[in-house]
Amino acid sequence: MAAKRELGSKWIECDRLFTKTDGSPMGMRQPYKFFERFCKKTGMRFVNIHSFRHFNASILISNGVDVKTVQGCLGHSSATTTLNIYAHSFQAAQVRAMDSVADCILKRDTKSSA
Repeated sequence: MAAKRELGSKWIECDRLFTKTDGSPMGMRQPYKFFERFCKKTGMRFVNIHSFRHFNASILISNGVDVKTVQGCLGHSSATTTLNIYAHSFQAAQVRAMDSVADCILKRDTKSSA
């Protein structure tokens, strides 16, 4: 935002997450190359950038976020797409949810077992 204010009318508006310093679209491979160099420089294990997308979806699902919200965050055209790709994550979340219901019904103290 500071760069946008600083450049004023010279700022180029685009719908991309990653942009050049003037706001114009960055090349499709530039974020990947930047991250690859960053990992080499810092000694961090390199993972494909797409893995961050799956990580994000998995965190949302494991924290009980509904499928329509996850769909919107990922930009899928339908909830079916999200469910098809992340079915295993939603199933695991459902198991945890049902376990919490069982804990409540059976009056199990889940806090003391942690």
